[in-house]
Amino acid sequence: MNESKDWSLDAFRLDGKVALITGASKNIGAGLAHGFATAGADVILVARGEERLKAVAESVQESNPERRIETITADVGVAADVARIIETSHNWFPQVHILVNNAYARVEQSNMNILEIPDECWIDPINVNILGPYRLSCGLGQKMMAGDGGSIINMLTGSAFLPTPGTTVYGSTKAALWMLTRCLAVDCAPKIRVNALAPGIVSETGLPATGPAKAVLPTVPMGRIGRPEEMIGAAIYLASDAASYTTGEIIFCNGGRPY
Repeated sequence: MNESKDWSLDAFRLDGKVALITGASKNIGAGLAHGFATAGADVILVARGEERLKAVAESVQESNPERRIETITADVGVAADVARIIETSHNWFPQVHILVNNAYARVEQSNMNILEIPDECWIDPINVNILGPYRLSCGLGQKMMAGDGGSIINMLTGSAFLPTPGTTVYGSTKAALWMLTRCLAVDCAPKIRVNALAPGIVSETGLPATGPAKAVLPTVPMGRIGRPEEMIGAAIYLASDAASYTTGEIIFCNGGRPY
């Protein structure tokens, strides 16, 4: 441990770091973009929707004028797009220090018999939820390994751990991402730390839960859905030197919901 550092506060700073966040055009991804920039990081925002992505970037930039904020419109489920994300990021910066795999794909299967789910329902979730994070980890991880190291944070879900109605495909692919997290943590240590964050139901609107979200509220001890900014603290911990001895782990930020 560096005795000159104030580990009670300074270790949580991200000064001098570059963070890349996928699914950054809304909700948790947008919240983390604001949080990481405020903590000192330059941020690359990635999402499929250009208009909304640029609006988030402008908001982050306005709040953090000293930070460099870049955007890449891309689909992490498409191999060519991932290659472009990696190449563009490395053209802008010597390396990315923090990768947050937040983008996800989920199919509607609430009325499907589990024994009758067609193959096409699996394709997009597999590409986005597993292959996308793996490809980004490989491409950005090469520079992390050769450079200053880094931190990878994979966003999971409670349905990756316990069966949840209507989430067979989504939960299965996220469960695979959890195992990938653990494998990467072992094989990429000590240069790269790889951890996971599992939010509960989170909404950027701040409105009371409705529909399916309302139905699960009785299982949430905190009695409400979460807000994007409530994910920032855990994510900054995993991204920062404060978590320098933490890898292959998961933090649940779900209001205490047991799933």
